[in-house]
Amino acid sequence: MLPRTPALTRRAFSLLALGAAAWGSASLPALAAPAEVRITHSMTGGAQKEAFDAIVAAFEAAHPDIKIKQIVYDDDLYSDTGLITQLKSSSPPEIYFQWAGAPTQRDAREGFAMDLSEALGAEGWKDSFIAPAFSQQMGVLNDGKPYLVPITLDVTNVIWYNKQIFKEAGIAPPANWAELIDLTKKLAGKGETPFVIGNQELWPLGNWASHIASRVVPPADYEAAFRLEKPFNTPDFEKALNLVDEIRQAGGFNKDIAGLGADPAMSTFFQGAAAMHPIGSWLVSSATELAEKDFDYDEFNTPLIDPAHPLKDSVIGTLTGFAVSPKSQNPQQAITFLRFFTSPENQVKWAEAGSFSPVKGAMEKAKLDPKTKAMADLLNSAGSLVPPPDTTYPVEVAEAYYQAAAYVAGGEKSPKDALVWLDDRVKTMRK
Repeated sequence: MLPRTPALTRRAFSLLALGAAAWGSASLPALAAPAEVRITHSMTGGAQKEAFDAIVAAFEAAHPDIKIKQIVYDDDLYSDTGLITQLKSSSPPEIYFQWAGAPTQRDAREGFAMDLSEALGAEGWKDSFIAPAFSQQMGVLNDGKPYLVPITLDVTNVIWYNKQIFKEAGIAPPANWAELIDLTKKLAGKGETPFVIGNQELWPLGNWASHIASRVVPPADYEAAFRLEKPFNTPDFEKALNLVDEIRQAGGFNKDIAGLGADPAMSTFFQGAAAMHPIGSWLVSSATELAEKDFDYDEFNTPLIDPAHPLKDSVIGTLTGFAVSPKSQNPQQAITFLRFFTSPENQVKWAEAGSFSPVKGAMEKAKLDPKTKAMADLLNSAGSLVPPPDTTYPVEVAEAYYQAAAYVAGGEKSPKDALVWLDDRVKTMRK
C-alpha cells in the first residue's frame, strides 16, 4: 500500500497536474469529430427497424470514427416526394434506400447514384451475393454497371388472409381464380370485408392488378404495352381487368379503397376487420409491431388463372437496396458501412427480422419464423419472377395503368373504358 501523501503535497501535485493538462490541451490538436454518414430510408418500425438499429449500433461500436445518422420517412411520403427532394438538394444523404429497376436506372442517368463497380469488385464483395441479384432483369445495373447494393428481395404481392375468418366461414385458400371469386362472394354474403386495400397511392392494387395481367397477357405483348410499343386496349388486357372487376362485382373491395392509405389498410387487416389483404412480404415484419400476439394469419399467391400461360406460377417481386450519392462527403465511410451491413453475420440478423437476404448463405443459416420461411420457399419454388411495372418500366406509364385498374376496382369505369382512357393518357408519352 502506497504511503499517504500529505494534504499540502497532494494539493501541490494536483495543481501541477492541472497545469500540465492545460498545457497539453493547448499544445495538442483537438481530436477530429467522427465522420457522419447520413442514411435515408422508410423503415419506421417493426422487426426490420429493430434489426437495422442493432446493426448500426454494432457498426458505431466497431468504428468510433464514423457516426450514422438515420433520416426516416413514412413509406408513402418517401416514395412520393421525400426521397427525390433529398436527392435534388445541395447536400443529399450519403446512403439512401431505393428500388431496383427504373428508379435505380433513373438515378444513375441523372447523377443521383454512384457507380459502385470498383467498390463491389474489391475483395470479392460482389461475389458474396447470390448470382441473380446482379442479373440484368433485377435492375441494379445501368449500362452494365452496378448502382445499388442489394439488401432485400421482396415479394411485392401475395394474398394474406385471416385464418380465423376463413375457418369460421368454412373456406380454404383457393386453387384457382374461380375458387377465389366463390370464397369472395361467400365472405361478402356473411357481412365480412373480403379484401382491404389502401389504394390512395395507387400502387397497392396496381401491383396486384399488374401481376394478374402478367398471368393473362402474352409476355411479349405485356412488355410491349408498358414500353409504349403496343396499345393497352386489347382483348387480353381487357380480360385481365375483367378479373379485377369480378372481385368488385362480388363485393370484394373495401368501400374506402381509393381514400385509404397503405399503412392504415394493413392495420385494418391486423385488427381482424377484413379477411384478406393483398400486399408484399414486408407485412411479416410489420406484424410484430402492429398485430396482437394471437393474430393468426397466412398467405397464398395469386391463384391459377390460365394453366397454359407461361407465367402461370409466377411471383411478383423486386430487389431493393442502398445507393450511395456521388455528392457524398464521406463516400469511403459509406462503403465501409454497407460492407459491414451486408456481411454474412449481419445478414443472418437481417433475415431473422423478416427480410429475404440476397447474401449467399444468409437465409440458410438464419433461424426463420414460419412466415419468413414461407416467403423464402415461395420465391425458391416460383416458376418465374415478375417485377412490378413501377420498378421496371417508365413510372408514368406504370402509374397510368395503376389508375386504370383503380377506376375498375372503384366501379368508375368499365374495363374497356379504362383501357381507352389509359391509351389516351399515355399517347403524349409515346410522342
